[in-house]
Amino acid sequence: MSSELRYELKFITSEMHLFQARHWIRLHPEAFRPAYHPRQINSIYLDSPTLQNLNANLIGYNQRHKIRIRWYGRLLTEIENPVLELKIRDGNLGDKKRIALETPLNLAQSWQQILTNVHQDATKKDPAWQKHFHAQLRPTIINQYQREYFVSPDGKLRLTLDYQQTAYNQRHALRPNLKFKVQQPIQLVIELKSPPEFAERLETAASHLPIRRNRNSKYVNAMQALPL
Repeated sequence: MSSELRYELKFITSEMHLFQARHWIRLHPEAFRPAYHPRQINSIYLDSPTLQNLNANLIGYNQRHKIRIRWYGRLLTEIENPVLELKIRDGNLGDKKRIALETPLNLAQSWQQILTNVHQDATKKDPAWQKHFHAQLRPTIINQYQREYFVSPDGKLRLTLDYQQTAYNQRHALRPNLKFKVQQPIQLVIELKSPPEFAERLETAASHLPIRRNRNSKYVNAMQALPL
C-alpha cells in the first residue's frame, strides 16, 4: 500500500477562465512545464449511510478522510487497473494510501457485487485495508473530469488543472447510474502541491496566481448539488 504526504493549496474559478489559467501557468515564475499528457480521471466515492465523510468536511474538521475507487481514461462499462484510494487530510497536508486492484471493475454489475469484489481484492492483497474498506460503505457519487499536469523544473512543485467536471448520483441506486448527471456549478480547479518541506516555497508560488485560495472538494460539491 503506497503513501504520499504533500502540502496542498487549491484555487477555484469559473471554467470560462480556462484559457487565462493556462496563460497564468505558462508565465508563472516557477516555470511550470507539462509533466504528463492530459487525461480523464474517474472516481467512485464511498461513504457511510450517515455520510460521515461528507459531514466531517462540512463541519470543517481539520482531520478527515475520503475513500474512493479511481481509474484513468474513458468511463467504460469494464475498467482495467482500478485503484482503491484512502485520501487523508490534516489542514493543508494531504496523504493518499493506494492499493492497485487486480479484478477489473465491471460497472454492469450490481453495487453489491462490485463492492464485494473490491473488498475481497483489497483485503487479500493487504489485510490492513479491512479497517478502511468495511461493509457499511456505500457508493454516493461517480465523478469524472479532465486534468492537466505541470511540474517545476526541479520537480519539487506540482500543479494540476481540472475542468469539465461531471458527476452522477449513486445514492439509493442498485446499479451504477451513468446516465443522469448532477446539475452543479461549472468550476475550474487549480491545485499546487509539494512535499511538506517545500511549503514556504509553495505559498510563494501561490501568491503569483491572480485568484483567491479556497477550500474545495469535488465530492462535497457534487453531494451538495443533489436534490433534497
